[in-house]
Amino acid sequence: MIRPFAPSQSPRLPLWFRIGGLLALVILFVVGLLAFLNYANFRKTVQGLHEARYLVLGKDLRQSVEAGLSLGLTPAQNARLPLLFNELKDSWPAIRYAGVIDTEARALLGTGPVDSSHQGSWRERIATGPADGIWHWRAEHESAVGLTLADNFGGKAGAVLIVYDDREVLLVAGRMAEQLFWRALAVILVAALLAWWGAWRLTRSLAAELDAAEAVLAGSSLPPDTRPLVRETQLFMDAAAQAEAKMAESAP
Repeated sequence: MIRPFAPSQSPRLPLWFRIGGLLALVILFVVGLLAFLNYANFRKTVQGLHEARYLVLGKDLRQSVEAGLSLGLTPAQNARLPLLFNELKDSWPAIRYAGVIDTEARALLGTGPVDSSHQGSWRERIATGPADGIWHWRAEHESAVGLTLADNFGGKAGAVLIVYDDREVLLVAGRMAEQLFWRALAVILVAALLAWWGAWRLTRSLAAELDAAEAVLAGSSLPPDTRPLVRETQLFMDAAAQAEAKMAESAP
């Protein structure tokens, strides 16, 4: 005896919901990836602008320091330098220290406190770089740009150092991240709703046809249906029933 198909008893999500959910997951991944890349690129750009700003200021200071060195004046003997460093710190509140350090990273002249725990890193950068090198240093909540000084004999005479608070970069990047989050969330919600609506529009007739075909396989008696899948299922079940009846008649 041919038994009707027994459909699963566990609840199933509608076809349109499953298709729309898959599309929504793809949209979530794509929008999330784009938002992350935009944030990373924005933060890198802001950080680069800050570094470029302090690098330009440092180049002006190095020119003044090296002009004195070429005349035989040490930074402490150059009466113009203290005024320049004070004006720089007053003009840029984020600067924590601006001054000249020697090859051992000891402060020779400048304004603002110097954190001695970082001197080893600065000394290493002076020692390993060229005599007129430019180097960057970064720690928690602060960054620095250093410009190595060359003496009249091509050796190293220390460096011009500008240490600045980089939390401004984090604040700007944080505000950008918040804006990107809300915009991405709005895009994801709208796109997901459109995906579900589109899946429902495209699959509602197919889902109804599949449900009817499943009901026929389960043994339900439905009136003749012109939909191809349902009609073929009804013909199959009729043929199976006729074959079963013939087999029963021919059985001894």
